Amino acid sequence: MTEALPARGRSAPLRAWSRISPRLVPVMAVVTAFIIGIPFIIFTGAGGSLPQGLRLAGVAYSALIEGATGIVINDLARPQHLDLARQVLAQEDLNQRGVGRLARASARLADADIDELRAMAGLLERLGLDDEAVDALGARLPAIRSIGQVPLDDLRPLLNDLAELPRAEVRGFAEAWADSAPDMEALRSELEPLAPAAAAIGDGQLLKQMRLVDGEGLVALQRILAQLDVARDLGLDPAGAEADLVVRMAEVSTEDVRDLLATLQTLDQAGVDDVAAAGEQLTLLRRLYDEELLLNGDSARDALEEELPTALANTLVVRRPGNRLLLDRSPQGASGLIREDSALTPDDPTDDRPEVLWLRLGERVLMLIIPNLESMFVRSIPYVIAGLAVALGFKAGLFNIGAEGQLYAGAIIAVVLGFTAPLTQLPGFLHLPLVLAGGMLGGFLWGAIPGVLRAWTGAHEVITTIMLNFIAILTVDWLIKTPGLLRDPDASLPRTAYISASARLPVFSQIGAGWYLLAALLLTLWLFWRRRHAVTGKRQVLLRPLLAGALLLAGGLILSWLTVRDHLHLGLLVMVIAVLLTDWFLFRTTPGFELRTVGANPDAARYAGMNVRLNIVLAMALSGMLAGIAGTIQVAGVQFNLQPEFFAGLGFQGIAVALLARTNPRNMIPAGFLWGALLTGAPLMQVNANISIDLVIIIQALIIMFIAADAIIRYLWRVPQASIEEQEAAMFSKGWGG
Repeated sequence: MTEALPARGRSAPLRAWSRISPRLVPVMAVVTAFIIGIPFIIFTGAGGSLPQGLRLAGVAYSALIEGATGIVINDLARPQHLDLARQVLAQEDLNQRGVGRLARASARLADADIDELRAMAGLLERLGLDDEAVDALGARLPAIRSIGQVPLDDLRPLLNDLAELPRAEVRGFAEAWADSAPDMEALRSELEPLAPAAAAIGDGQLLKQMRLVDGEGLVALQRILAQLDVARDLGLDPAGAEADLVVRMAEVSTEDVRDLLATLQTLDQAGVDDVAAAGEQLTLLRRLYDEELLLNGDSARDALEEELPTALANTLVVRRPGNRLLLDRSPQGASGLIREDSALTPDDPTDDRPEVLWLRLGERVLMLIIPNLESMFVRSIPYVIAGLAVALGFKAGLFNIGAEGQLYAGAIIAVVLGFTAPLTQLPGFLHLPLVLAGGMLGGFLWGAIPGVLRAWTGAHEVITTIMLNFIAILTVDWLIKTPGLLRDPDASLPRTAYISASARLPVFSQIGAGWYLLAALLLTLWLFWRRRHAVTGKRQVLLRPLLAGALLLAGGLILSWLTVRDHLHLGLLVMVIAVLLTDWFLFRTTPGFELRTVGANPDAARYAGMNVRLNIVLAMALSGMLAGIAGTIQVAGVQFNLQPEFFAGLGFQGIAVALLARTNPRNMIPAGFLWGALLTGAPLMQVNANISIDLVIIIQALIIMFIAADAIIRYLWRVPQASIEEQEAAMFSKGWGG
C-alpha cells in the first residue's frame, strides 16, 4: 500500500495522522472487529431489522463492557417509572401478594401472542368446555390428524369388538400382526371368531388396522375416537385453525391460558396497551416491596402515593437489567459507595467492603462494579504470561505452539510440590517460592525439548511442540485419572488433591497496608541508590524515586480495595515482574541481543560468532518457563488443584495475545487484558442481550486476522505503509523455511 499524497502536499492533520497512526494499528484492528460484529448482531439477534439490531448491539456491547470492567450506566428509579402500575391499581387496588401475582402473570403475558390469546378467549367461550375437557381434546387432536378421520371411522367396528376381549389377548393378537411377513390366513382364522367385524375387512386394510392397534394401543385408540366424536359434536374441524388453538392451549394447559386471559382483561380494563412495559413496572413495584422500600402491604395504591416519593428521596435506587435493584440507603451526595448488595451477591453482614462506586449523572448513574473488574484482572493474568511465552519464541524466529503443553508440565509439578506432605509443613515464604520455581522448571524442561530437536536435528518446532502438547496433556490426564497416582481418593471427580494454604498465592486484601508501605520505602531507597551520582546539582532527580514509591503504595492500596471477593491474587505482581524481566532480558542484555539476532538472521549471527543452536534451545526453554509460570499461577491462585483439560486452550490463546501485542513485551499487558476482558464480559452479554458467546470468538478471530493482515487496516484507516523497522518488529517467525 502506498501513501495517498506526497509528504509536502499533505495538510497538517494528515501529516500528524501519518506519524501517529502506525502505532495505532492494533487499536484500529480491535475497533474494526467490533464494528464488523454489528452486522452479525443485526442478522442473528434482530432478524435483519436495522433499528432493532443497532439497539441490540448497543445493549450487547454495553453488557460486554460491564462484565469486563464493571463500568455501566443505569437509570435511577423514579415515580414516573410506575405510571402504568398506577393506572392498573386505579382500576383495581391490590395488596402486596396480589401485586406479585399480577407482576408474574404480566411478565408471562409479555412473551405471549396477544392476538392468539384473544382468539383463544373467543374459542373457549364458544366451546363451553371445562379446562380438563379442553386439555383432553387438545392432547388427542395431533393423533387424529396423523391417523386421519376416515381410517379412524373404518377402525371403529373392529375396535368395538376388540374392546370386549381381555387386554392381554388383544396385545398378543396385535403383536402377531406386526410381524414383517404375517400368515394372513392363520391370523384371520384366529381373529375372526373373536372379532366378527374383521371378516368384512380386506387383508391389506386389516393388516394396517391391527398394526395401528399394536403401535398406538387399544385404550389410546378408544380415547382418540372419543375425542374425534367430541370435536364433531362441537363443530370443530380437527385439521382447522380452531383445532390449532386447542392444541396450543393443551400444550401450555388451559388453566394457565385462562390466567393469562384474566391478566389481559385486567390490563384492558385499565386501558394499558403496552403489556411488556406494564409487566416491567409491576415487577419493579414488587421489587420495591421485596426491598422493604414500600411497607403498606394492604394497599399498593396508597403505598405508591404516600411512601414511594419519600423512599426514592432517601434511597438511591438503581434499576438493573431484569428489574433488579441496586440500593444505597444512605446517599450523601452526587457520588458514593455501595456495600455488598443482594443485586450482586447474597448479603453477608460480616462483609462491609464496598462493591459498587457510583456517580450521579442527572436521572442516571455511572457505576463501577468492582467484582467485575476484579474478575477481569484474575482472568487476564495467565493470558498476559502465556502471550509473553509465545512472543519470546517469536523473537528468536521460532513459532512455539507448545505453550499449552508447557502449561501442564509446569502446573503438574507445582501441584505435586503444593500438596506433598513433607513440603506442606514449610512456611509460606518458603513453600510458595518453591512451588513457583517447580512450575518454572517444568515448563523450562518441556520447552527445551523442541529446542534441542530443532537445534540438533532440524525438526521444525511447530510439529514437535504440537506433538508435545498431546503428550503433556494426556500424561497429566492419565496421572490424575489413575487411582494410586495423583488422583485424590476423596474426590468424586478426577482431580488432584488441593495444595496446602502455604502454597497458595495470597490475595491483595490479605496483605496489610504496612507491607505496601515497606515495599514503597524499599523501592524509593533503591532508586535513590541507583541515582546517587546524579543527585548533585539536580535536586529534581529526587522527585522520581519519591514518585515511584508513592505510586507503588497507592497501587497496592487500590488493588487491596479492588479485591472485594478475595479473588485478585499476587499473581498480578508476578505477571508484571515477568513482563519487566522479559523486556529487560531481550533489550538490555547480551544474551537477549544474541537471541533476537538469531531470530532476525541466523547466518549473520553465526558469522558474528554467536552460538545459534544454544540460542534456539535457550529461547524455547525460556518460552516454556514463562508458560509454566502461567500454569502455576492458575493452580496456586485460582483452582488450587489440577483437573484434566483444566487450561482449555489457554496456551493457544497466548498465540493470539502475542500477535495482538506485536510480540512486544511492553504491549503484552494491554493485549492480555483485552483478551481477558472479552472472555470475562461475554457471559453477561449473553444474559442481557441474548447474544451467543460465539460473537466474542468471532471478534477475537477478526482481531487476529486484521493484525496478521494489517494491510486491510492500513487501507481502511488510511495508515501509511509500514517502514522497514515496523515490518521487522512485526515479524513473528521465519516460517517453515527459516
